[in-house]
Amino acid sequence: MNYYIYGYTDKGPYRLHNEDAMLINRVTVTKGGYGSVCIAPLITCVCDGVGGESAGELASQMCASTLGTVNYDSGFDLDRCIQRIHSKIIRTGISDDNKINMQTTLCLLAIDEHGAACCCNIGDSRMYRYVRGSIRQISVDQTYARFLYEKGEIASSKELAPELQSAIVSSVGSLLNEPQIEHTDFVTPFGEEEDDTVLICTDGLTDFITKDELEIAMKITSMTFSEKLEALCQLAIRNGSTDNVTILGIKPWRTPEEYTRITGTTLTDKKDEDIVRAQRECLEYQDRYETQKLEELSENSLAALYADLESFNNE
Repeated sequence: MNYYIYGYTDKGPYRLHNEDAMLINRVTVTKGGYGSVCIAPLITCVCDGVGGESAGELASQMCASTLGTVNYDSGFDLDRCIQRIHSKIIRTGISDDNKINMQTTLCLLAIDEHGAACCCNIGDSRMYRYVRGSIRQISVDQTYARFLYEKGEIASSKELAPELQSAIVSSVGSLLNEPQIEHTDFVTPFGEEEDDTVLICTDGLTDFITKDELEIAMKITSMTFSEKLEALCQLAIRNGSTDNVTILGIKPWRTPEEYTRITGTTLTDKKDEDIVRAQRECLEYQDRYETQKLEELSENSLAALYADLESFNNE
């Protein structure tokens, strides 16, 4: 299975800096649009530096770029990796008064070597899955409003002031709390349906775009995938977004014809090179994985042999 990933980010009309960051095929993107062809295993994500905290743009970029260095597979400990990133951001923050308590959200899609897909979320960036003309939210917002609602202390988020409704209760890099890492496995294989699509968005977009608007955009056949995503960002800005606006889309494809329908272009030599490079990286990863397993097997065998020899000598 091949995947086309396209992301677009805009600082918006009110913010001086863009605190959003995207990870696309190991590349960290903080400005404009970027697309790439990938194959599994892969990790792609969106990070949103927490507003009101210092150096949010550095926290989001550190989180995305560090995830870009990992070799993900079905045996990879994603939680442990995120905890290391959390600690790394804290250490960086406390070394500079201007960076203390810098934080970021994290919403990522991980696809292993078997094609199994999983959503991993911390904070209030969102992941949606679009299938058969309808869209549903996969991630769960880790906000103060949701926290109080689940405790039964409020019946609706409207009971809270707007700034409290959207306040997040979990992030990567917080000095006060460990990140609450929520996993959601895909029930059906990603890419099984012809229109299967994943969208990952920051709250600068989701607070100003409805699910109906997302569905309508995905149904438009006269626009390419990247054009749809960029149009949704511009719509959020026109609807009054006061934050950075970011959306990232992942679209599986198998044939050159499917690729053309998604991108509006044919597979050029450059695109072929991208695919070959991705396949080579996958093979290199497989070689490293098998070598590691052989080394572990060898170490276990030696340990067992030493144990047998020691037992024999004791006798």
